[in-house]
Amino acid sequence: MYTREILEQPGKFIKNGIPEFGTFKGHPDRLDIRGVKNPYSFHFPKVLSNLRIKSRLSLYFSLGEFIGHINFLDAKVFGFAEVVFWNAKTLKKFVYHSVMGPRKRFVPHDMNTAATGCYRKHRYIRISWDRKAGRISAVFNLKGDSVRPSVNATLTGTFTDSLSSELTSILPSPTMRRCTGKYNAGFNLHGSITIIPKKQPEQTMTDSQGFGFLDINRTYMKVHNEGEFITGIGCYDEKPVLFRIESTSQEAVNPDKYNGNVLFYNGEVTVLPPVVITHPFGIKKNWVIQDTENMIDLSFTPSSDNINKVSIFVLKAEYNTIFGKLEGTLATAGGEKINFKSFDGIAQKYKIRL
Repeated sequence: MYTREILEQPGKFIKNGIPEFGTFKGHPDRLDIRGVKNPYSFHFPKVLSNLRIKSRLSLYFSLGEFIGHINFLDAKVFGFAEVVFWNAKTLKKFVYHSVMGPRKRFVPHDMNTAATGCYRKHRYIRISWDRKAGRISAVFNLKGDSVRPSVNATLTGTFTDSLSSELTSILPSPTMRRCTGKYNAGFNLHGSITIIPKKQPEQTMTDSQGFGFLDINRTYMKVHNEGEFITGIGCYDEKPVLFRIESTSQEAVNPDKYNGNVLFYNGEVTVLPPVVITHPFGIKKNWVIQDTENMIDLSFTPSSDNINKVSIFVLKAEYNTIFGKLEGTLATAGGEKINFKSFDGIAQKYKIRL
């Protein structure tokens, strides 16, 4: 059975310019990877090297009949905010996004008390957390148009109950010279979403219970980057199942020792092995996700795709966010097999050029 050692939090992840690589319990006080000594072949001043760090914060949610994510991209000189979600029964898609101008930081370092958001009049999107209160919350108020309805939502999760799980990873990116910092958390979520179609009565769901999955990523980026993610979120045998599996060009040279794949099952953490993700007939056909340790054997069938292209200054990015269904098996650290059938998942494929 595959395993990775889960270590205690080291305090600081960069010490004397050298990253502290590993997989760590819980959350750090700060998810900060600035200050790596000579992360690139050219000897840039640290202030310029730090500008190459790109950050992403994503909150995935499954609430009632809706599943989707709230995403913030921090590219230093600008930010990008996006809300994408689906009605899992009808496959109706809701997409809202906004480009934000220069700001000191779009994705916070502080993991104890912090907030980030887009505060435009027609695109109010906010994610915040407070460890003392043990809560994470998300709010969005999105103005519609002739095609899209207006949408309001308030979502609240808790870090403190027995079903909550956290894991932090500091990984080579892809060599030991550079690093990626990752934080993941799974938790119970409750709240409601209101859909307000133009010239029609609003549709307000009652307060519902669901699940949330938080992903925060900071990376010393290469010039060309690409990758694929699979996020699963739901229940198996009346127990919460949340997982993230990925394969990227930033993957560590030794992925068996260093990778960010994780499963949260009923409040327990299972570190997962590296995988190979294939889709021989294109990303809109079946995806196959497998490892060599007999812990992961999944297929993902796309149901609805959203394509987003961003081109600002020298940055060009293309993201495919796909809602679909997962089938197959995952194994926990204790050897229990989780059998998926028509399990909700969100796949993402991206290409970025800096």
